[in-house]
Amino acid sequence: MPRSTMSTRCLGVVGAALAMAALSASVASGNAGRGRASGAGLARQLSRHPIRERHGWSRYDEAPTNAVVRPLRVLQVAGNVTNPQALSHPGSGQTTTLTYLGGTQPSLVLDYGRDVGGTATFDIAATTGTTIQTTYSETLANLGNDGASTVGLFHSGNGQRTDSFPAAAPGVVTAPLIQGGERYERVTLTTPGTVTLRSAAINFSPLRETPSVMRGHFLSSDDLLNRIWYAGAYTLNLNQMTPGTTVEPGAVNGLHLILDGAKRDRAVWSGDHVISDLTDYYASDPVWARDSNSLFLEHPASEAGAAVPAEGDMSQPGPLPGACTPNVNLDHYGCVTWSATYSMVVMTALYHYYLYTGDRRFVRQHWQAVVRQMEWDAQHIGSDGLFSVTAHEGADWNVDVHSGELTYVNAVYVQALRSTAKLATALGHRAQAKEWSAAATAVTKAVNRQLWNPKTHVYDASTSQRGAVVQDANVTAILAGIAGRSRARRILKVLQRRLGSKYGPLDVSSPAPSGYTQHVSPYMGSFHVLADLTAGDEAAALSTIRREWGFMIRHDPGGVEWERIQPNGIPAGGPIADSSAHAWSTGPTAALSMYVLGVRPASPGYRHWTVGPQPGDLRWAQGVVQTRRGPIGVRWRRKARKLFVLTVLAPRGASGKVAVPLLRRGGTIARSGKIVWSHNRPAPGGHAHRVGTTVVFAQHGGRSTYAWVR
Repeated sequence: MPRSTMSTRCLGVVGAALAMAALSASVASGNAGRGRASGAGLARQLSRHPIRERHGWSRYDEAPTNAVVRPLRVLQVAGNVTNPQALSHPGSGQTTTLTYLGGTQPSLVLDYGRDVGGTATFDIAATTGTTIQTTYSETLANLGNDGASTVGLFHSGNGQRTDSFPAAAPGVVTAPLIQGGERYERVTLTTPGTVTLRSAAINFSPLRETPSVMRGHFLSSDDLLNRIWYAGAYTLNLNQMTPGTTVEPGAVNGLHLILDGAKRDRAVWSGDHVISDLTDYYASDPVWARDSNSLFLEHPASEAGAAVPAEGDMSQPGPLPGACTPNVNLDHYGCVTWSATYSMVVMTALYHYYLYTGDRRFVRQHWQAVVRQMEWDAQHIGSDGLFSVTAHEGADWNVDVHSGELTYVNAVYVQALRSTAKLATALGHRAQAKEWSAAATAVTKAVNRQLWNPKTHVYDASTSQRGAVVQDANVTAILAGIAGRSRARRILKVLQRRLGSKYGPLDVSSPAPSGYTQHVSPYMGSFHVLADLTAGDEAAALSTIRREWGFMIRHDPGGVEWERIQPNGIPAGGPIADSSAHAWSTGPTAALSMYVLGVRPASPGYRHWTVGPQPGDLRWAQGVVQTRRGPIGVRWRRKARKLFVLTVLAPRGASGKVAVPLLRRGGTIARSGKIVWSHNRPAPGGHAHRVGTTVVFAQHGGRSTYAWVR
């Protein structure tokens, strides 16, 4: 091929190949001087060739390709059933016949291959007049004939795990209400007769984000982490209730809502949103976080006891609800309180929404709710400077009840204070910002003075419960900034040693103190992962993600993230079984985009952004994060601790900082063909500075490629 006709793409491939060959030669050379020279040349060469996007991320997406989901297999056939496998081969022209003349009721179990949600439907070819009963479950172990597993406290859809279909005549019959989470469906004839079925299906009702509409994506050299990222995105989808969804006869949801669990409770819980909203910002659309949080902000309460109707006065200090459920009518959402912490976390969720969207109008619209909440919170500060709760308002995320001065409660309060101080600044309320910022500092000092345990090297659960190692108290103290960086790292080492289990970190050490229930919580584990990454320990974070979330997605129902893991390694069963697809457990999806890709907003609405990859043990990663200003794309690859290449694609109209990781001391960094860092300082004409183990550069819109070579 004549050189003049060689394509730009071919030049890029050849250049990259030559660069890698040069790296090998440089590493093999024993001449230090020549190594430095070739390292600079290699850095220039690599930085001239943007990393090309790898294809294949779409194969990890768990969303059904069709809104009508068909069963993949038929299991557990009993009684008189002819050709049961026909139901797993729709369109084949075959039918399945169930006949009940007495004795064993004919039944079969349909396996849809993944956790889904929606309304069951059957196409009846012939019938003598009988009744079809269906029973649903997310796991095969919890599938019972009597539908004992209900949806628990709330429901937005069918309140039981069964449906009955009078098969009076041929045609299509469809359940009137949603079953939110199910992989398995038992079909049984309960009255004498015969029915012949052409097909069975689920009309999928949650948000279905296929690759063509998914806003964010992630891909890396680790297949398991890829599967976990998309399992989190799909778990979120199963909990995204779209406008127009019928929640009970005559009642239609009018908002974009993120529920807590696809199966249970199918309500909007405030505490869950600190995690599920982050997943939303990185994988979906912020409108879901906005509408969900508006429910809490628009329904003032007068007290914070568990399950008390939210019927307060917006003009008076008071808490906000902990749970809202759209099961009354189109424009009235029933809300109840849960606890002091589930009221305070709304402030942090609101700040996160503002940070990721820049939607100042929404904050201003709900400012009175913020003020009344913070005034109510301030009434709980005692003479020792700590926030104190009574048992009445002391329910926590784990459905345990505590009273007194707890580290976790105070850490949540510090987060609320810091969040609202930033919101007050954004709205120009300087006096309030100063007041809340000062209060955050005062509570931080009080926690460090009274709740730090120098013997255990962690924060105690409370001033009255000393010595136990409690996960929520410590990871939240780290994320709230109560623990400094060096203390945070010491805490996390203790948590690794004292809370480790084969399924991930436990929520409390053994023996569990009074009032604490021991299990593995993917909700609190999500905060734990974020704390590890905030402290710069990506090895610990990735290890936890692989162990805890890898276990969940590999076990029934597969591909989704559970509400919790029991000490025996299974979700909770019994009359009110845990949800196997719980939005509060999706933290790794956000964490991998936030830290492995390194994309985070540095100012509201991504007007300023940060890209600072923490590669851990991965060889490469890439992904896209959508912002209101356009997508931010990141692609990076490494070779051991010798080379790191990073391509950043940023939207116009925004600027950011790119933190290039130094995988070891020294080395040279080039940017788009020019040396910008050498001999541990900026090169002549370069603008960069060292922050920890990274070198930080300013970047405006467009594409830049950085190459560090040692």
